Amino acid sequence: MCKIPLLITLGVVLIAPVAQGQLIVGNDQGGLKTIWNVNPVSGAAAPLYSSSGSEAEPWGMAYDGSTNTLYWNFSSTLYSSPFGATLTPTNLGMMTFNATSVNFVGLGFHNGKLYGTRNITTEAVYEIDPVTLVAKQVYVYPSTFDFGGLDFDATNGLMYGLSDTAPAGSAAGLYEIDSAGQSQTFKAPYPAGEFDIDGLAVHNGIAYYITDGPNTEQPSFYKYDVATGQLLGTIPSPFTGSGIFCAATWAPEPSSLVLLTLLGATALRRR
Repeated sequence: MCKIPLLITLGVVLIAPVAQGQLIVGNDQGGLKTIWNVNPVSGAAAPLYSSSGSEAEPWGMAYDGSTNTLYWNFSSTLYSSPFGATLTPTNLGMMTFNATSVNFVGLGFHNGKLYGTRNITTEAVYEIDPVTLVAKQVYVYPSTFDFGGLDFDATNGLMYGLSDTAPAGSAAGLYEIDSAGQSQTFKAPYPAGEFDIDGLAVHNGIAYYITDGPNTEQPSFYKYDVATGQLLGTIPSPFTGSGIFCAATWAPEPSSLVLLTLLGATALRRR
């Protein structure tokens, strides 16, 4: 048995980091629009796709880890792209409900389905088939809520939404949404002075509130601990223009060292 490949492989395994993640964000500002990859630790933002067209104006956004697919929508039109250092948008067509095109202001992905919310009739959580683009209502929540940002925490499968308004006795902020139980539970407030936040990404118990911009007026995104409802810090916004809508999701960061680990393990098995 040759021990050198084993030592090399073990060394690679030891130095290979756990794959990190990033925020994928965009808004519908005028002129040139960009979908950004934002490092949630350093705040550094890298462009993934830029255009003056509607394919760069996300109202909602979601990530499917099983196929490494990023989804986003402009009004009723759904786009997708393999997720990577750049995006190549594909127009998948119009989403429909009751055979009529329908828009969504937030998207999430869970168990092979997209989920969306609307801020006009009928306000509800909708399940959307990503192949047929046909939507169905799964939870018609009280219209006094205004769930714009929507996402699933892939680490626990829970759905969360950001609401700019709430019924009397409730507050604007982050809610856990239980579509099966037809209910929502308040988890964290909005930061002081913020009243309109439309983008949401959630991962491993941390909620990222994404503001519309511009960054001269809304300079920061916000990080909240879902369990405690406490503000953890801020991230600089890359949005240079004012948006009516914005969108966000969480996606993993590929690691070449992880790939190298797999290659090393394969070489060891062959020996």
